[in-house]
Amino acid sequence: MKTINHAHKKIDKLKKRLFLPNFMKQMRKRGIGGISGGNRVTLITEGDDFFRRVFAAVDGAKTSINLESYIFRSDDVGLLLAEKLALKAEKGVEVNVIYDSVGSIGVSPSMFKLMEISGVEIIEYHPFVPWRKYWGLNLRDHRKILIIDGVKAFVGGINIGLEYAGPEFEGGRWRDTHVMVEGPAVRDIQFFFMENWYRNGGSVMNSSTYFPDLKKVGNRLVMVLCSRSRRNVRPVHESYLSAISNARERIFITNAYFIPDAKIYRELVRASERGVDVSVLLPGKSDLPFVKYASRYLYKRYLKHGIRIFEYNRDILHAKTAVIDSLWSTVGSSNLDRRSFRKNLEVNVVVLDEKFGMQMESVFMDDLAESSEVILKDFGRRGVSEFLLEWLCYRFRNFF
Repeated sequence: MKTINHAHKKIDKLKKRLFLPNFMKQMRKRGIGGISGGNRVTLITEGDDFFRRVFAAVDGAKTSINLESYIFRSDDVGLLLAEKLALKAEKGVEVNVIYDSVGSIGVSPSMFKLMEISGVEIIEYHPFVPWRKYWGLNLRDHRKILIIDGVKAFVGGINIGLEYAGPEFEGGRWRDTHVMVEGPAVRDIQFFFMENWYRNGGSVMNSSTYFPDLKKVGNRLVMVLCSRSRRNVRPVHESYLSAISNARERIFITNAYFIPDAKIYRELVRASERGVDVSVLLPGKSDLPFVKYASRYLYKRYLKHGIRIFEYNRDILHAKTAVIDSLWSTVGSSNLDRRSFRKNLEVNVVVLDEKFGMQMESVFMDDLAESSEVILKDFGRRGVSEFLLEWLCYRFRNFF
């Protein structure tokens, strides 16, 4: 019996060792590349830490600042950042900003005027107008990117708004995750910004300013993936499918708006059926209740297939992360829903590193301590009115 168990352990160890080669092979087969080594990746899980790092990075910028954000509020942190960007532009730093029209609706025009007067170049992404289909509500820029001097980049789920900040900035303490990337991968993040900038009428820039020679500064393997490519490939979606299909031990997913398509749903079920621990952390409180109810409509299916569901209760959960077998981790702006994969501009960083993966797993476990598990028996007892609300929200999910 011990010999059999030992053999099983050796097989499992071999499968884990083959995870990354198999994942990379599948990604290449789908025409998705862009992996770079020699990076340093810093995990950011607190809003105050994020804003401290962002403000310090902007203050230290010498040549260029590129900011792309779905939401850029004119509250205390937004105005402080706007003032810092304006000051840098006045000192000769090239500062470029893309903000989404719908995400930043209601923002004070005077904030953007302040930046423009100081020399900041600004693009409003897809203005909200009545003559476009659905008034231009679809095809939003949901990214959250900041690149400093072409050598340091921030990517993740945190927008520029007080709700993400903690006690230091007297914010709303939303639970979100970001990464700070240094090294060769910054070039790929910069490329996605520049591509969007030129597509939407931005002025021509000196590429040598924005794409300096980048040295290796760490040992992390990183892939920078967008939601949609020109060949109609969906790199973030494909990376999830490939990683889940190769999982052998555990899949930990944290997602604010979790309504996966049939392909991801099937891969998660298959993983659970072959003995993988599949655990999904979702919001107990949400800023978009109709999405929460649409997501809850599928809970019963997950639970019946052994997929564990947890709801985060401390504050609003807005993170979009996952870690698989400690080897594959992703942090970015993309939710696991139709809008992120088919309609929005998104960007995710995938880190292929065991130490970073273990750090991600530790954060996941810390979040579980602030959560409650959804049990099938108890969930099945919810009222008819709640079930009907979930059904209705799910049926109209494509309009969200």
